[in-house]
Amino acid sequence: MGRGTQITLTLKEDAQDFLDESKLKEVVTKYSEFINYPIYLWTSYEEEVEVAIEDEEEEADEAADEEEEEKKEGEEDEFDFEEEDEAPTTKKVKETRHKWTLLNEQKAIWTRDPSEVEEEEYNKFYQSIAKDTKDPLTYTHFKAEGEVEFRSILYIPSTAPFDMFDNYYQKSTSIKMYVRRVMITDEFEDLVPRYLRFVKGVVDSDDLPLNVSRETLQEHRVLKVIKKTLSVRSWT
Repeated sequence: MGRGTQITLTLKEDAQDFLDESKLKEVVTKYSEFINYPIYLWTSYEEEVEVAIEDEEEEADEAADEEEEEKKEGEEDEFDFEEEDEAPTTKKVKETRHKWTLLNEQKAIWTRDPSEVEEEEYNKFYQSIAKDTKDPLTYTHFKAEGEVEFRSILYIPSTAPFDMFDNYYQKSTSIKMYVRRVMITDEFEDLVPRYLRFVKGVVDSDDLPLNVSRETLQEHRVLKVIKKTLSVRSWT
């Protein structure tokens, strides 16, 4: 790169799966999809290319041709045949190649002013975080100020989830908590009331520490204020 800092990580034996390309993509997409700095991964892909036929293959073809000619030697042929087409000199093969792939293309639209975000951007963002092919029924995009500052986008899906009542008592919710655009968790006891668990969206706060544990997070003063605000905004 010519400048910057290079960091080398040494993994333990039981963490070798983090060297897998698909695992790295999964981790970056889940936790660091919206950070400001670009994250590139050295990825592999297959490409079909045309290459010259190797000499060994040509020699094998020549030997086969000579053998065929010897069999025909001495035979008389009453018919004239057209000349055979020349043997191909190239063939198509698949080669493994590598390139740098940008993993965090999705932008954190909640950091922008609502007046600057188009309807289409809201819909695409919803489909990205909710893994839904339909547009949301409605949404609210706001910035809370005062005792605690945070930004949030909350969506109401166009249709109710098929398992909404089956997962009523699960910890996992459809609202993801971010701290400075790094995802911390999506497992809460009561981030929103259970009857609002169908609400999907993101919450991003600069007031929470990045290294906060899930257990500490549940009792954090900032989170208690966020819970109260989300319940009011998502209901109204």
